[in-house]
Amino acid sequence: MYLVESILRHGTGSQGRRGRTIGLVSILTVFVAGVGYLREAALAARFGLSSSMDAYFGALFIPIMLSTMLIAGTLSPVFIPILLEDEKTGDFGKLSETFSIVTNFVLLFLCGIVSCALLTAHQWVSLLFPGFNPETASATQQLVIIIFPSIIFVAMAGILTATLNGFHKFALASFAPALSSIAVILAVVLARGGKALYFVGVATAVGFLLQFLLLIPATAALGIRYKMTLSLHHPAVRKLCRLGGPLLAYLVTANASSLVERNLASQLSAGAVSTLTYAIRLFTVPSNFLAAPLGIVMYPQFAREALRERHGDLALQVSRIFRVALFVFVPITVWTITNSLPITRLLYERGHFQLENSLITSQVLRLYSIGILPLAVGGILLRCFYAVQDTVTALKAEAIDLVFYLIAAPFMSHHFGVLGLAFTRGISFYLVCGILVFVLWRHKRLLKFDTDLARFVASTILASVVMGGVSRIAWNFLQSLFDAGGTFVRSGVVGVLLLISASVFVGIARLLNLSEVESILRTVLTIASSNRGRNPDVAPVSVGE
Repeated sequence: MYLVESILRHGTGSQGRRGRTIGLVSILTVFVAGVGYLREAALAARFGLSSSMDAYFGALFIPIMLSTMLIAGTLSPVFIPILLEDEKTGDFGKLSETFSIVTNFVLLFLCGIVSCALLTAHQWVSLLFPGFNPETASATQQLVIIIFPSIIFVAMAGILTATLNGFHKFALASFAPALSSIAVILAVVLARGGKALYFVGVATAVGFLLQFLLLIPATAALGIRYKMTLSLHHPAVRKLCRLGGPLLAYLVTANASSLVERNLASQLSAGAVSTLTYAIRLFTVPSNFLAAPLGIVMYPQFAREALRERHGDLALQVSRIFRVALFVFVPITVWTITNSLPITRLLYERGHFQLENSLITSQVLRLYSIGILPLAVGGILLRCFYAVQDTVTALKAEAIDLVFYLIAAPFMSHHFGVLGLAFTRGISFYLVCGILVFVLWRHKRLLKFDTDLARFVASTILASVVMGGVSRIAWNFLQSLFDAGGTFVRSGVVGVLLLISASVFVGIARLLNLSEVESILRTVLTIASSNRGRNPDVAPVSVGE
């Protein structure tokens, strides 16, 4: 019996509560991602692939990257174990002090970053997007002034999210990002005239503020009280710097390739940056829908197992999660590559986003999608490294990957344009994931490889390839109906493609005796039934449990 099934079975006790939580987080993640899609679709319909969208995505790129690196990537993985250590003492006064000192330290650090970024916006925008014409560069700089200060709200929301997740309060934190998307959608619908793009920029900043404000009452309900106190010598700050330093260096290295990618794309043509952005938003959907909820819920458990003698059952949990991730994301990768065109046309093709825009965006999506599997698996495995407080291995892996990207991306961009950039990025994820898998297997002994796993991988790939072939044949029959139909008909066609593909994959997997089929099906049924029961997200927290 595998981990996903074992944590959900019977829907009772702590295992059942964890299963309900995974189901709840998954549902909310799907909802938030759906609202995020509506945001992207609204922007695409209003502005298309244009220099205006290049400016907007360019202004948003650095704030979001900094938030991802500093908060979601660095603070959250380190902060949760720190909170768990204080939780064991049952002293909420000490817990509040630790929370406040870390929060104020982060605020002080971010205020310095925001100030420097605003003062030097002209220089770094020109350096990052050298291919932008003067009008696009000017619009980008004005949007930076509007959007960049709101990174502070994103950071505060990230701190509150990490705190709530550490106490197994996942629901509200999972829902909160939807507010920023809703604000942008309303702005796109209501904005009129030549200043519509800047109205969208203001709405983006307001959405980040709302996301932060929503989480304040839930955090206060935990018994944590914010204080205006700061001590750079506090143990939590020292531990944050000691563990977060290498982790931040890793994330800077990991995201450096994104900077290079946008830099090269800006030199290709107007709309190239927005093409990459639209495609990569779809590319990350599978990981956000499935890998992220599982990682969010399981990371506190990983952290607790890592604190036990000889890491407790961490190796067993990680090995099982790895196997389930392969079973889920190999077919998703194949299906997305096969159906990139209908996906793109369904989600984006309306308004100013025409067929020719769908064709180039779908080609970029197809090449990006090569990396769906390693992105999802690598993201889950990183939680294991965080749990054992190893932030150096990931840094080394990304450094190797960056060297590869710096050599390959300019060459591929010069010869194949935006498609070369997408292919290089898709391949690069395998390099990082491969290094992480190797270290967990050979050096940390937290992954098990044997002949059974080899048979399982071969069977999963075979079932996925057959599924992809059948899906392509089905698309050839349904394409004329898709072309002639509206959104409702197109949704039905894509739904039929998904249903046919899933049925073929499950059927082949059963013929090959892959036990994960029954495990995953039971998981879905358990999630559906357990979500009708008590919501564990509002259950009282037992301090020191």
